[in-house]
Amino acid sequence: FVSSHRSDITFSAAYNVWKVMNCREPNGLGYATFACPDHPDQITHIPRSCKSRFCPVCANLFISRSALQMIQVLTALYYRKIMVHWSGAKPR
Repeated sequence: FVSSHRSDITFSAAYNVWKVMNCREPNGLGYATFACPDHPDQITHIPRSCKSRFCPVCANLFISRSALQMIQVLTALYYRKIMVHWSGAKPR
């Protein structure tokens, strides 16, 4: 596909595909290294994510965080539910 449609692919589209393919890959996007000052022999490598809306992992995290924020906002609201029942014929 790429070889036959290279002129149709924009830089941003190609870059987003590259980011998604290298998401959480230490050799692709790199990683952050953390070490405890008290235990310098214990080192942790955290791979970087692409933070793209096209990535299944990163998009799922974004959606989960957004849903949590909406729940916090909506549960703080006070509302009443009013139900109206018509008896007989409905008005026109």
